[in-house]
Amino acid sequence: MTHAPALLPERRTLCGPVTARTITRTCVLYALVFLVGLAFAQLAVSPQWKAFGLGLMAPGGGFLAHVDLTSSHGVVHLAAAGLALSLFVGSLVMWFATGNALAPPALWLGAALAASSMEHGEVRSGALPLVSMLVAGTFALAACAALAWRTTALARRQAANEYLARHREDPAARYPGDTEVGEFTPHDLKRMRFLLDRALQPTRSYEGFEWLDQFQTAAVRYQLNFMGYALSLAQATRLPALRGYLDEAQRRLIEKQTDHRIWRYWALENLWGNLARDPDPVARENIMFTGFCAAQIALFHAASGVHEFERPGSLVLRHPSGQTFPFDLTSLIDALQREYARSAFCLVACEPNWIYPLCNTIAAAAVKGVDAQSGSRRWPALEHSFRRHLEEEFIDLAARFVPCRSAYSGFALPAVGGAQPQAMPSFFLNAILPDIALRQWLLLRRTLIEDGNTRRALRRGSFWRIDTGNYRFSRAAGFAATALAAVEMGDAEIAGLCLAALDEECPAHIERDALYRPQASVWAHAVEFFARSGGHNAFRRLIEHPRPVNPMPSLQEVPYPHVLIARAVHNENGLTAVLYPGGRPGRHRLGLSGLVPAAAYFCDGAAERRIVADVRGTAAIHLVLDGRRELRIRRAL
Repeated sequence: MTHAPALLPERRTLCGPVTARTITRTCVLYALVFLVGLAFAQLAVSPQWKAFGLGLMAPGGGFLAHVDLTSSHGVVHLAAAGLALSLFVGSLVMWFATGNALAPPALWLGAALAASSMEHGEVRSGALPLVSMLVAGTFALAACAALAWRTTALARRQAANEYLARHREDPAARYPGDTEVGEFTPHDLKRMRFLLDRALQPTRSYEGFEWLDQFQTAAVRYQLNFMGYALSLAQATRLPALRGYLDEAQRRLIEKQTDHRIWRYWALENLWGNLARDPDPVARENIMFTGFCAAQIALFHAASGVHEFERPGSLVLRHPSGQTFPFDLTSLIDALQREYARSAFCLVACEPNWIYPLCNTIAAAAVKGVDAQSGSRRWPALEHSFRRHLEEEFIDLAARFVPCRSAYSGFALPAVGGAQPQAMPSFFLNAILPDIALRQWLLLRRTLIEDGNTRRALRRGSFWRIDTGNYRFSRAAGFAATALAAVEMGDAEIAGLCLAALDEECPAHIERDALYRPQASVWAHAVEFFARSGGHNAFRRLIEHPRPVNPMPSLQEVPYPHVLIARAVHNENGLTAVLYPGGRPGRHRLGLSGLVPAAAYFCDGAAERRIVADVRGTAAIHLVLDGRRELRIRRAL
């Protein structure tokens, strides 16, 4: 499963062809608005219409019609121009944060109308040249900045390819990582309890979750998603022979996604972003719901061998109006396939307009995972276009992932967020485009290590000081997310340094027998356990090699939280497991399934020395737990 890192393709332009066309269209549209404003400002007789024209030429420009520094009303107009510009910038932030595409043009037009309603005599003769010069100066500065950045980015791209060329021969030997995983430690089990205690609540209960907003990264749906991802990977790597509470936890996390409180945000986003009144969160775009839920279900199916959400209408979203939107895993994947085909960028928008490569790598992993489970061929049909557009439109000239790009305007947000938005796409890409994943990881890791006199240390300035799971000041999310990618890429050094830094900066406490970091978000807890559940290429193996559907010997009934399972694996003739008490020592009953009907089994570690399966292939054993205990069930041949 080793892949050499892909070299960066030859490129001289700042952006790809689709982005260039979209930016050109945006500039032409602005030029038309500017010319209309210029015509009003120059040809209109009324001072009000002249001010309105200036306001069309630039946000807040209409207030400059009567600006001077010698009179009180002139200073008021100057302050109003500054306020209007600030509000416009704020509307751009709102557009990014909530998908409200109406806010920027509404603020721009509103400021122009407000300026035209202020009567202070004739427009100053220098107002039109002033606004024109400000617009021209802004474009000139932007062009100079773009040219300077292009020169710097080209040099970085060349240096990156030179670095990659030196690491193409045997990348796995340089960053080995373990392919075999052991058992969860007692502390890992306490971390797992943090997730399980929340996941095993009734589906309408959300005790212990963080409800801050439903538009951005602190949304509860992401907490549900990543808890599900983490538990699926834990089941695949260390607990494939555990069913019971682990299956039920993942099932309830999926069912919680149907709660209207989780997806009601879309009605607003669709209205003010797409001018559509459809509350259906799967009908268009919205990959942050459709793609993330598809991945959550696909991983649950792959890890457990259960395929209950393939049944048509098995995932029903009920709107308070009485409308119902029935879905299942196949219909979610079909919706993704339609959106990929519809998008000029190939990659699909999350909230209206904003396209995130991370969200798309998660959804693409779901598509490939469903292919492996069902025998379909959706991903091969999509792979070439996805690769090309990712390389051209969403990896910048300096070889970094673009955090997100506007499908409407073509412009991208600057590369903020530190290591996290660069690391996480590498994790999910490893399952679909492993050569690009390895390339981006190798380029990122160069920035994460600083050599000291005695040891190599983590360059902590590379990690954002804001936890994206709850917007508080903490590097927990950055450390956990980067560790997640490092574990998947087999980079034990970076993974160890990130987890050690997480322990140091966000120390853990024990709360109700669960390990809890007060300075970290619920999402960061989920990502940390996701990382600790992984191994080299573990996520890729789960996507490409799902668990077979046929029954295998498993722990079916385990009394949670009294019995915790650190490892449970099955083989042809039985299973082996490592168990810990979840609290005080005691005697417990465990139910087994997947046995050969009427067959006899020897039990090592249980009170019963020998059991016989019933006609359904089930049986029960008892054991006393007062510490770590190994259990082995083997068929009496």
